[in-house]
Amino acid sequence: MPFARAKKLQKKVKPFQYGLFSPKALDFLENSNAFVNILHGSVRSSKTVTADVRWLDFIANSPHDEFLMTGKTRDTLERNVTRDLIKMIHNKLPYDYNKFDGYFDIGDKRIWLVGFNDEGATDKIRGMTVGGWYSDETATAPESAIKMAMNRCSLPGAQMFWTMNPDSPYHYIYKEYINNQELKDKGVVKVWHFTLRDNLNLSPEYVEHLKLLYSKSQLQYKRYILGKWVIAEGAIYDMFLESENTFANMPKVHEINICCDYGVSTVTTFGVMGIQKNLDKGNSYYLLEETYYDAEVIGVTQSDSERVDDIIKLQNKYHLNRNNTLFLPHDAASLKTACQKDERILMKVKTYAPDVYEDIGIIQDLIKNRRFKIHESCINSIEQAQTYSWDKKSQQRGEDKPLKVDDHCPDMWRGGICGTMKTAKKEIYHASRRLKL
Repeated sequence: MPFARAKKLQKKVKPFQYGLFSPKALDFLENSNAFVNILHGSVRSSKTVTADVRWLDFIANSPHDEFLMTGKTRDTLERNVTRDLIKMIHNKLPYDYNKFDGYFDIGDKRIWLVGFNDEGATDKIRGMTVGGWYSDETATAPESAIKMAMNRCSLPGAQMFWTMNPDSPYHYIYKEYINNQELKDKGVVKVWHFTLRDNLNLSPEYVEHLKLLYSKSQLQYKRYILGKWVIAEGAIYDMFLESENTFANMPKVHEINICCDYGVSTVTTFGVMGIQKNLDKGNSYYLLEETYYDAEVIGVTQSDSERVDDIIKLQNKYHLNRNNTLFLPHDAASLKTACQKDERILMKVKTYAPDVYEDIGIIQDLIKNRRFKIHESCINSIEQAQTYSWDKKSQQRGEDKPLKVDDHCPDMWRGGICGTMKTAKKEIYHASRRLKL
């Protein structure tokens, strides 16, 4: 947008109507001096307005001249943040807002505007060096984009200001920052939790209406009204209980196999699945150990030879041989070839083609009957057992499909559990055929 045209539009801007700031908001304005400053909690709790005021103050007092603002998209960033910032500075400071070219100039300071709606966001900010970063809807951003943006804040005195509504308690932001006591004790991260009580400008009637709007969904009420980080509705394994489906002491097992979920540029995870055989009650399955390589977080794609090395370490640790099986997913053809060529692999190597609905049903029954348990060290599997969910949009179309989120460990278990079941059925079938002959 040309600067001259921007000036014409500025004349129509209404000044921002400030309300009352709660004690919590004032505390944030006065004491948000950490490297990472986080506001999270209920909707309409004044998080964004409070952060807006602090952001303008921070920019004004910073010696630097380039900054970063991010949202889910540039459109949401404009709707949630930029419009109010313009109202706050209108007729007070010269500015030039250009959403399409992705910048917002306030005086001699330039703020780059970037949408963080997918992994490609990392490329948009790669190479930037900024004196500060304001992130709107932070919990919706990919972890790789968050890490990259943090790296961009390398100038002396740079600070970050994040606003967000709650998500799952296993969300990386909640685990690594909001709930990270070590970082908070060291003053690297400061956290403010806002509720509706922290917005002194809402009428009691509006608050009651808002509560009614979210009352039909327990998840939404807890997240958006109470501001709590809670497990999503629609969890596929909602019968999973950490107190019942995890274990600390290694059980006696009669068979051990290795299973896998394979991602070329995402996650590759291996599991050591122990089977406790019982003809009367049915077999029980124990995930004894897991490996979890997240290429997006680490920043380096793992090669098949490195994956083979991981398999061999597990094989040797559990003394596995030709009596044991390595179950690889159907889309891991290159890894299967690498395993078959490597003489160090002693196990049988088999491809497991999943039947999503049948496999999920089998594992649901095992979890419900406490016949599938996960060792307490397998933190990724324990988390994803509780966050692996149905895709609600697909369900509205009459389809049951799992979300392609937090699915790596549940996909990995299938070979170790269902693969052994189907292998056993085939062996029984072929044995019966031989007997008939």
